[in-house]
Amino acid sequence: IDWETVKNETDIDYAIIRCGYGNDFEDQDDAQWERNASECTRVGMPFGVYIYSYALDTEEALSEAEHVLRLVEGYNLDLPIYLDLEDEKYTGSLSNEEIADIAEVFCDKIEEAGYEVGIYANLYWFNNKLTDPRFDRWEKWIAQYNEQCDYEGAYGMWQCTSTGKVKGIEGNDGEVDLNFDYIDRGYKDIKLYPVQNLVAEPAGKSKIILYWEYVSG
Repeated sequence: IDWETVKNETDIDYAIIRCGYGNDFEDQDDAQWERNASECTRVGMPFGVYIYSYALDTEEALSEAEHVLRLVEGYNLDLPIYLDLEDEKYTGSLSNEEIADIAEVFCDKIEEAGYEVGIYANLYWFNNKLTDPRFDRWEKWIAQYNEQCDYEGAYGMWQCTSTGKVKGIEGNDGEVDLNFDYIDRGYKDIKLYPVQNLVAEPAGKSKIILYWEYVSG
């Protein structure tokens, strides 16, 4: 990834970088983690991280948390650390309560270290597997490749496609996941100015038309 191009020549505001997967072994670090994190830091691209979980019990959940904490040490994260729960073969074979136990151990460890934490999963997992009330304690990042997110609960981020095109990103036919962040985390420098002469007029049943004078932004 040419992070300088992504930062300066696109409308991308942030990135979520995979740091690794599974237990705390160096051979399960993401091969591009260090470069991606260092480049985002260098060019000023706000970023958070995720780890792909294979945990089958709370001991492995703790190891996955330690895996992330080892890798993020020394970096300034503008967005949370996310636990990616979607593996059907391993974690997906457990009961809903066991999956929540794993998430709780992971998230508690991350929060104890002073980081914000969240859970990433697809819509099916959130509706059918991540149903324990404990999941309401953590931010939810929903993956649903659609024109809208149909999750009925609260969520902070929505992954809308896996086939996005972003200048500066090559490989995989140039396709990349795209997301919308709905939380003001303070990483965007937005200058907003009040409009002038705002007028609201009724326009039939349950409709209002707004008029205002143009201002920059």
